[in-house]
Amino acid sequence: MKVTDYYPIFYTEDVEAETKRFTEDLGFEVIHKPQIEFLDYVVLENEKKRRVDLVCSHFPADSFQEGFLGMRVNVDNYDEGVSYFEAQGYAVFGTAHETESSITVLLTKGDGSYLVLFHHKK
Repeated sequence: MKVTDYYPIFYTEDVEAETKRFTEDLGFEVIHKPQIEFLDYVVLENEKKRRVDLVCSHFPADSFQEGFLGMRVNVDNYDEGVSYFEAQGYAVFGTAHETESSITVLLTKGDGSYLVLFHHKK
């Protein structure tokens, strides 16, 4: 399994306002809005190809706080990626979300850290 990228994810209660701040004030551009059930999700990129994800959850039991949520990890093999991070102490939180082009799952660790594992199907 190869990790192809890491970048930060920020949790926000108002994804539209935060997207506007990142685009208008910080020079980012929206490059993707993955359709994930119960989430507003925005992937932004700046001119130097640095990326940031913004997420807002609509799960009834979530208790995320605004600010840095964790890291997004892009991997070339979903199953190997899950196994690798489980060996690092992470556990799958909820269920994976699969589309024709990707598989995404939230992983959490006892220390409160989160990873969003993202695999682009080829």
